[in-house]
Amino acid sequence: MRKASRPLLLVSLALALGACAGGYSGRFKGNGTGARVPASQVKTVASKEALGDTAYTQLGTAIGKAPTAQEAVDLAKQHCGMNGGNLLILNTEPYQSGSRYIADAACGTDGTAPRPANTSGKGKPAR
Repeated sequence: MRKASRPLLLVSLALALGACAGGYSGRFKGNGTGARVPASQVKTVASKEALGDTAYTQLGTAIGKAPTAQEAVDLAKQHCGMNGGNLLILNTEPYQSGSRYIADAACGTDGTAPRPANTSGKGKPAR
């Protein structure tokens, strides 16, 4: 029985590694605000041109990689929101690379995102 379990172990390991290759990953690169915005409150914009006259500050870039295009965008929104952004501005349409889709976007804020709490001790009233 012991020999029969080895092929099963190898098959299981191969399936697990294959799942990792098509899995989820993402990142943020830039200067976040220190605040967090829920991904559900991060607005996705098709391009910088689609913003029109909306004033915003770019915080950095957010990348999402996932099995579907929508999941890749959602992951990029999470990374943007975790760094204080409330605008995910797509640089390109999500595209497929191998078995995953990639969402490459700028992360920004239009000033309506929450500010980080003041934890420096400055500005507190004297007792």
